[in-house]
Amino acid sequence: MKHAVKTVLLVSALIAVTACNKNKESADVAALAKQLGEMQAKLEAAEKADAGAEEIGRLKKELEEQKERAERRRERREGGERGNRQQSSETETTAQTAAPATAPSAPASAAAATTAEPAKSTTAATTTPAASTATATPAASTSSGGFQMSGTTLTKYTGSGGNVTIPNGVTAIGQQAFRGSNITSVTIPDSVTSIEMLAFADCRNLASVTIGNGVTSITQGAFVDCLSLTAINVDSGNTVYSSADGVVYNKNKTILILYPSGKKGAFTIPNGVVSIGEAAFAEHKSITSVIIPNSITSIGKSAFENSTSLASVTIGNGVTNIGESAFAGCTSLASIIIPDSVTSIGRGAFCASGLTSVTIPGSVTRIEGIEKMGSSYGGTFENCQRLTSVTIGSRVTYIGPAALGGCTNLTSVTFLGGMASFDFLDGNVGRGAFGYIGDLDGKYFDGGAGTYKTTPVSRGPRGTVWTKQ
Repeated sequence: MKHAVKTVLLVSALIAVTACNKNKESADVAALAKQLGEMQAKLEAAEKADAGAEEIGRLKKELEEQKERAERRRERREGGERGNRQQSSETETTAQTAAPATAPSAPASAAAATTAEPAKSTTAATTTPAASTATATPAASTSSGGFQMSGTTLTKYTGSGGNVTIPNGVTAIGQQAFRGSNITSVTIPDSVTSIEMLAFADCRNLASVTIGNGVTSITQGAFVDCLSLTAINVDSGNTVYSSADGVVYNKNKTILILYPSGKKGAFTIPNGVVSIGEAAFAEHKSITSVIIPNSITSIGKSAFENSTSLASVTIGNGVTNIGESAFAGCTSLASIIIPDSVTSIGRGAFCASGLTSVTIPGSVTRIEGIEKMGSSYGGTFENCQRLTSVTIGSRVTYIGPAALGGCTNLTSVTFLGGMASFDFLDGNVGRGAFGYIGDLDGKYFDGGAGTYKTTPVSRGPRGTVWTKQ
């Protein structure tokens, strides 16, 4: 009898331990086996010692209860695994059900596909990483007819050149897309909305451009150094831009936006234009003279920068502002008359130009210097190495650092008065305003307003010696 009881209990214990092993919970299995082993050892010891029936019965009862607890734990865990398997199966089914809706070959209409997309993306992102990746994948690059595309952006032209018509459906011409190509003309369709930076830069044979009615953005420098470009014609239906004689304006023709680089000789800006846009004539190598009408009030930043053939500029009496670097690097510009209407001249406006003499009118109160070391804009007349004489108007109250710095041939400076409070070192006149050209500061304070001159032979170890005339 004792042996039979022992055998039954051992078999029951093994069954319980085996059930726990199926749950792959090694820690719980080990603990459960240990408890059952201890209970079994106690029962065997009691039987060997001929313990009373009451003690043996108690031990049997404890062992049976332990078995029942093990069985309940096994059932709970197996139930949890079934639930997890069912949930995983349902998730896979959901992903498989959603997948066909995203297939490119689906015959559904574009509107229906657009409506369904948010739900598909959410499901795919939640349940299947592969679907999420597909949703986030950027537009594929394609190439056809010499046009490399990323989505609807034309990123690179690889064709042989000549007359080019950009395909309808393109919405943007990317940075440097045609740079340096051998095209001679280009037609931009109505689908294009933006022409990005340097898109057609250095296309030396490009002679004409036709812009459709959809373009709303032409980035600065888009057609820089197109030395044969004489005409940019904008569709009359365009709501942002217009053109006249191959020159680009805003829709109302009040702002001159872009003057083609290949136009040669003289140009008179039409009356009615009120502003010359930023870099409108920049880097032009063929324009020789410009007449600015009285209707214009502002000459934009870098408007004529590095237009190296520009030798003559007539500024109308309506101009009040000359922007930063407006005529910087205009090395052929030897003289200019700044009218009394001008009240503001930006930093570097005539920096490194070919000016030989200049008069600052009485309407101007500041001659700007460099803003800080390393600034992209220098002093107003900095490094004008051909500049020999300057007349400073009576209302000037500030001359900035290096405003006339580096003007190594400057031999005559006339102060028209109103400068008795100037401090050449730390106040109204910035350090190096005149490029450390000797003792002009001391001579001015001694003699006041007037003309001060020097000659190259008077340059000594401490700099130039100036004398009042």
